[in-house]
Amino acid sequence: MRFVLLVFLVSSFVFGQEQNEKFVTAPFEKGMPKGIFFNWDNASYSEIDIGEFYKLLYVVSRDSFNTNKNCSLFLIPQNGGFIYNDISFVLKEKNIYEANISLESREEDTLSPLKLILNLDEKSLKYRWDNKDIKNYEHPSIIEEYQLKVGKTFPQIEVETANGTWSNKEKNKIVVINWWATSCLPCVEEMPGLNQLVEKYPKEKVEFIAIVSDKENHSKFMNKHKFNYKQGFGNKKIRQLLGEAFPRNIILNKEGVILYNHTGGSKDINLELEKIIRENL
Repeated sequence: MRFVLLVFLVSSFVFGQEQNEKFVTAPFEKGMPKGIFFNWDNASYSEIDIGEFYKLLYVVSRDSFNTNKNCSLFLIPQNGGFIYNDISFVLKEKNIYEANISLESREEDTLSPLKLILNLDEKSLKYRWDNKDIKNYEHPSIIEEYQLKVGKTFPQIEVETANGTWSNKEKNKIVVINWWATSCLPCVEEMPGLNQLVEKYPKEKVEFIAIVSDKENHSKFMNKHKFNYKQGFGNKKIRQLLGEAFPRNIILNKEGVILYNHTGGSKDINLELEKIIRENL
């Protein structure tokens, strides 16, 4: 299951502005949502309308509202399983807390921000989706399309390496990009298969570049592990482009168009990559 990046942002309300905003009331029910088997005996949950982007979205209070810090958000994909993160609420007024949350769709498009109001006295939750159309507050919408979707042209980048810089400016060859981190176990597990892939194709036809997020740990890591890709180092700009999910494998065709973009490690990822490479040589 792909990882979906969840970024939690905190902001303050202007009281006069909030009075003009409409919210949906989401009642809490005792227990845990169906299919989430966490042993939280005193939990209560509230369901939020997530539209077509996921199957379900829940806010779960772990401890019957004894504190404001024990709430979590659960996303339920269409194909099952769940993804969750803790919610960072801030105090608005006595026993009333707020949080603004930014979510991505499964396709990594940015969704409209989700605003939550938690009232501990009433044990109630209100929410709104801050769409560009302020009348549409009950459901989320896409506010920014993901830049690296399949079929889009990959932007030109320059990557620092131990021997200068690497760029995807040159065309007429397939480029395979691996975005990874030294602390990422799935990244390490897929390396033997990726090494086999490098050995199968001449450099003039297929170029393999691995870009590590944490340059400071790279040298020590490479002393213990073999990784045959050309090694590059990420910077702030590249991290913003490629995201914080590891590993990510991307294939560009000879014109620089994205053929494949997938996050999540697999020992057999090389077989999936090889199939696409062969079809596009």
